[in-house]
Amino acid sequence: MSTSIRGACLCSAVSFTIAPPYRWFAHCHCSMCRKHYGSLFGTSLGVASAAFRWLRGTGEIVHYRATAAFERPFCRRCGSTLPGDSDEEGYWNVPAGLLDGDLDARPRSQIFVASRSPLTALDDALAPHDAYAPGTPLPTLPDREPLEGAAVSGSCLCGAVAFAATELPRRVVNCYCSLCRRSRAAAFSSTLLVPREAFHWVRGEARIRSYALPPPSQYRTDFCADCGSPVPAAAAGLETAMLPAGAIDSPLPPLPAVHLYVGSKAPWYEIVDTWPQFAELPPPEQLKELFR
Repeated sequence: MSTSIRGACLCSAVSFTIAPPYRWFAHCHCSMCRKHYGSLFGTSLGVASAAFRWLRGTGEIVHYRATAAFERPFCRRCGSTLPGDSDEEGYWNVPAGLLDGDLDARPRSQIFVASRSPLTALDDALAPHDAYAPGTPLPTLPDREPLEGAAVSGSCLCGAVAFAATELPRRVVNCYCSLCRRSRAAAFSSTLLVPREAFHWVRGEARIRSYALPPPSQYRTDFCADCGSPVPAAAAGLETAMLPAGAIDSPLPPLPAVHLYVGSKAPWYEIVDTWPQFAELPPPEQLKELFR
């Protein structure tokens, strides 16, 4: 297939190819997608079964199913969300952040905008739907309740891991590098920063698994071993706890944002807000202000 596109998880243990046309190409803002991707929303394509092919690594897939509608598989090594069967027979649900190169296609709609994070700027060029697009006969599920008394609290998709902080984050950091896109299987990663002394685990710390790329890379991701959801990076000794924005259960006020590594941004995604953008990292004199 000359128009085929390759995709892989962060550790490259699992890879596959897809080909157009795509049944759907949509951003989903539901709380379940936010938790599983760990970002402000997930983006997926509907790929016909005949146009989808595994290349390797199917033995590394954990087939987690949060609801009866469709599964949310992930790589057992690195936690990346992976393609899975959808509610529509004959089609795979493929996370767009795993894909290489330009798809020669662009997102066409955004669903569950009524559940979106307050940190998200909606793309006015895409058709919005409060829940599923019309004609999708699936039930909706309520959002998870926040932890009472915490300034901010969150949890993984299955609920095995939960955390809280006594201080609100001051900014959301969106990173578009290829590692973050593969790790989150999304257009970008979204991280909230709080002082480490303000953070604590509520439950499930023993259920956390970590994956680090080989040296000299210093890239690492932490995720729930049961559902694959990204969880905070909050090892003892760190000055800052880094919280996946998609894991947050608490209502947050709108926060300023910064966009990093936009020089590596996926061609199919457009940044629609006016917050500062940097091709890679900000200059040293701005780092302290942006990351506190």
